[in-house]
Amino acid sequence: MDSKVRERRRSVNLQRGRRRGGLIVAFVALLVVMALFLWLRSSSVFAVRQVFAPALQHVSTEQVREAAAGASGVSLLRVSTRQVEQKLAALPYVRSAKVYRHFPNALEVSVQEYHASARVQASDGSLWLVADDGKILSAAGDAAQSDTGKLPLVVPASSFAARAGSRLPTVIAQALGVTTLLGAADVSKSLPTVAKITVSAGGQVVVVFQGGAELRLGDPVELKDKLMVSIGIIEQYLRDGKQLLYADVSVPSRAVAKPK
Repeated sequence: MDSKVRERRRSVNLQRGRRRGGLIVAFVALLVVMALFLWLRSSSVFAVRQVFAPALQHVSTEQVREAAAGASGVSLLRVSTRQVEQKLAALPYVRSAKVYRHFPNALEVSVQEYHASARVQASDGSLWLVADDGKILSAAGDAAQSDTGKLPLVVPASSFAARAGSRLPTVIAQALGVTTLLGAADVSKSLPTVAKITVSAGGQVVVVFQGGAELRLGDPVELKDKLMVSIGIIEQYLRDGKQLLYADVSVPSRAVAKPK
C-alpha cells in the first residue's frame, strides 16, 4: 500500500512540474513577443514611407498627404489612424475618411466626398456651397463645378459666419430638406422654376418662384406632404388659367391659396 501511495504522489508531483514548466514557457514566450513588439514599434522596420490616396474631385492628393504628414517615419504599430482620420474630416469636402495600415510601410486612405446640394447667401451677399447636412463646403465662386449656378439658392434672414468647413446654424440647415425634395424629378417637373428659398429667423420656409409667386411651407416638417398639396393647387390654377400670388401649406390639411 505504501508503494502505491508513493507512486501516486510521484505521479502528481510530475504533473504539477509539467504544468509549472508549461506556465514558465508560456510566460517567457509572452515576454519575448512583447519585447519583439516593443522593438518593432520603436524601430524603422515598419516606418510609414508612403500614403496611398485616391483621386478625388474636390479633395486633392496633396491635402490627404498633408493630413497624414505627421505619420511619416512613424512605425505602423504606433501610428494613430484615428488622428489622421480626424485631420481629414476637418477638410471641407470630406464627408468621411478611413485610414488603414498597409504593411510593411504605407497607409491607405479611403475618403467619401461631399457634393454641394444648394447655395446659401450670407448676410454680406456672398454665396456659399453647402452640403445636405449643412456643412459649408466652399465659396460658390471657388467651386470647381461649372453647373453650381443651377443649385437652389437659400436666402436666410439670420446671419451666420461663412467659413469653409464650418456648419450652418441649425435653423438654416433644417431648411435644406426642401432643396432635396425640390430636386426630385416628380416634384421639379410639376412646379414653376424656383428663384430662391427664404428662411426666416424662426425657421419658416418660403419657396419663391420666378415671377414672384410664393409657396409658404412654414416649419420644415412634413415637407413631402406639403409639396404634394402645393403641386395640386398649382396644377389647378394652371388648368383654370389663373396666376397664383401665394399658396400657404404650412398646415397641409388647411391649405390656403390666393390668386393675383
